[in-house]
Amino acid sequence: MKRITYILCILLTSALVAAMVGWSFAAGALLVPVIAIPLGILVILACREQVAEIISDERTVRIRSKAALKTIEVLLVLGVIGTVIFASYAYSAPLAPTVTGKMTINDDGTRSETLTLSQGGIPGMPEEVVRTLTIRDVDSMNETEARAYGLFWQEGLRLYEESAVIARTLFCCLGALLITFGAFYLHYAGKY
Repeated sequence: MKRITYILCILLTSALVAAMVGWSFAAGALLVPVIAIPLGILVILACREQVAEIISDERTVRIRSKAALKTIEVLLVLGVIGTVIFASYAYSAPLAPTVTGKMTINDDGTRSETLTLSQGGIPGMPEEVVRTLTIRDVDSMNETEARAYGLFWQEGLRLYEESAVIARTLFCCLGALLITFGAFYLHYAGKY
């Protein structure tokens, strides 16, 4: 096997394992990653045994190890700082959405309710109203008002319940890792 074929084998195996792991998390089949990841590692090791060319020499190993060490050092410090900043930003009360309600008694004795969903803002600044809903008679809601009430919560809070935020975060972290490693690799390749 040639070196380029080995690299293609690594890419295809990694993509297949990543797809299987992603599908298993979405489907709730948590046993699949336990099998797929070690199996992928075994396939890559078996492909490496078939390579006839020299994959790396001492210079390449030294450059990779220095680049990997510097990448870990830099991203560890930046990751801790970024985690603290983003966690404090995400959990700060002024930025969280607020739902307020006002119950009023009408002239005919029925109760009406007005719900307001506001987006958090900077302290000292007024909050931005995202959605408002008024139910004219709370005690005898019709089907249309009940659906509107459900949609108020479903659509109004959708901005704050991102299901793919973890995947995007991991994708950005992986991109930062690859870019940082590549920069250090090029730096040390030019140095040695």
